[in-house]
Amino acid sequence: MKPLWQITSMVSGQSYLDGVRIYTYNVLLSYPNASDPNYIAIQWENGTETEQSAKKEKILSPDQEDPTVVTPFNAYSPAGEILGDLVYVNYGTVEDFMYLTRNLSMNLTGTVAIVRYGKIFRGDKVKNGEKYGCAGMIIYSDPADYVVGSTDRVFPDDWWLPGTGAQRGTVLSTNGDPLTPFYPSIESAYYLDEKDIRLPLIPVTPIGYDDAIKYLSKMDGAEVQSSWRGNLNITYRVGPGFLPPHEKSKIKLYVQTYNVKKPIKNVIGFIQGVHEPDRYVVLGNHRDAWVFGAIDPSSGTATMMEVSRAMGQLLKDGWRPRRSIIFCSWGAEEYGLIGSTEWVEEMNKILGSRAVAYLNVDLAIEGNATLVARGTPILHNLIYESSKKVENPNPDEIAKGRRTVYDTWLANSPSAFNPDLPYIGQLGSGSDYAPFLQNLGITSLDIRYTFDEKYPISSYPMYHSVYETFNLVSRIMDRDFKYHQAVARMWGVVALALADRVLLTFDCQSYANALERILASVQTSYGALFLKNGISLDDVTKATEEFKKAASTLHKRIETLDIKNYADILKKKPPGCSQSKRSTDAAGASLY
Repeated sequence: MKPLWQITSMVSGQSYLDGVRIYTYNVLLSYPNASDPNYIAIQWENGTETEQSAKKEKILSPDQEDPTVVTPFNAYSPAGEILGDLVYVNYGTVEDFMYLTRNLSMNLTGTVAIVRYGKIFRGDKVKNGEKYGCAGMIIYSDPADYVVGSTDRVFPDDWWLPGTGAQRGTVLSTNGDPLTPFYPSIESAYYLDEKDIRLPLIPVTPIGYDDAIKYLSKMDGAEVQSSWRGNLNITYRVGPGFLPPHEKSKIKLYVQTYNVKKPIKNVIGFIQGVHEPDRYVVLGNHRDAWVFGAIDPSSGTATMMEVSRAMGQLLKDGWRPRRSIIFCSWGAEEYGLIGSTEWVEEMNKILGSRAVAYLNVDLAIEGNATLVARGTPILHNLIYESSKKVENPNPDEIAKGRRTVYDTWLANSPSAFNPDLPYIGQLGSGSDYAPFLQNLGITSLDIRYTFDEKYPISSYPMYHSVYETFNLVSRIMDRDFKYHQAVARMWGVVALALADRVLLTFDCQSYANALERILASVQTSYGALFLKNGISLDDVTKATEEFKKAASTLHKRIETLDIKNYADILKKKPPGCSQSKRSTDAAGASLY
């Protein structure tokens, strides 16, 4: 993780940008107790504890030797000491809990659920456990989701997760500071009391699969169905409780995680536009990491530093963009998108009317197979166009005739709707684009290089563990940093197109087509249910059709425009549009 002073240097003098501002917010954060770590154990009738879990991850390479490493924990878990019967609930989905309670008629009240990472957000696993009466939860990383092949060949020999690795992460189910919902956590804000906010209700902590096997291998109860089996060399059982001689023993869950209000900082750098300084193309990456964070987020941070350096050099050489460009280094993303959400809440009026797009790179690489992009449909054509301009970082792919990022992307991930184009996914809520897109409706994009889809894994294996180090990246994942460079180029090309072109490269027809597909999917999946309950989609269908017609009309007008003739642009504005007075204040007047 880059120190704050390095980020500040990135967006000020060293990169020749126009300036920098630091935004500070006082927010509720969560930490493990360094002097009293969380752990799991089997407790016998007489109170004796055995099979205690590791309180910290084993050091496997010298670059992990750091006394400040935060021990594995799940942020915002309440503290507590729980004794109960252990039950195995697969991935902890609603369907998994329903299977135990309905199909197997199990009563989960007071039990401790052990679930594996994957399929759904960890915070939703905890909410499901609460709903079904569990007293606590253990979340572990099963080799089925984080190792391909034998567990004998893992880090530091390969990029697969070793059994001593545990995934940290928040279990907060809301975004932003939970003490100031919908408002920025500034000095004048009204803060709720912690007792009045919705935080997780049951203690939870993560462990690695070397510890998980000690408990899972001793479990009693019915054998699991095949889809619930992981890749540990044991018989997976649902519980509750343990087999002899541990049948009277309980699982002990000891959690001393605590919450505390602390300041966080966003670092915002900017390049002021020359013609439309009050229109903002925003680039963002978060700075915080659970441990070393060489991939998440530092691969993205390094990439943004390089993009800002390159644009700073262009400034030095006399270039200046048409619209303003803003670089954002977010704090406390890992806790629940807190830094970006607070800034969007503080700047919502300005951003809502002036932001052109938000371009996010959470992590630049999670593999080295192909580009993966998620974004608002209005950006799809620009994403395709930009990827065709970036040289392929993989020499083996170039040898196959795939000279650009686009070529490999298309070969690896063709769209189901149009196999002649690469697939672009929809944005969810997993990174800092969420407050821009979901709160303010700002056009957004997220890109990265990813792993081969042949690997049946949930994420890159070292995710949020102590083993996510520079050594992992430089020795195994991207030895020459060519994939980082490709993402930087892609990011920069998209940003410059949006900041420099007279006419914004927005494709409303792609948006209309996406709306049609989504509506058709809803009708296919839920049409009968809607009909049964007297719900009509006629108005939505009509609105979608009208939007598609308007998009087609707009694109026909654009095709006939002389973009060098401003009078022609004004003359051919769509019916109903009027020339509005727009602020010509300097870009720095409001945002920075």
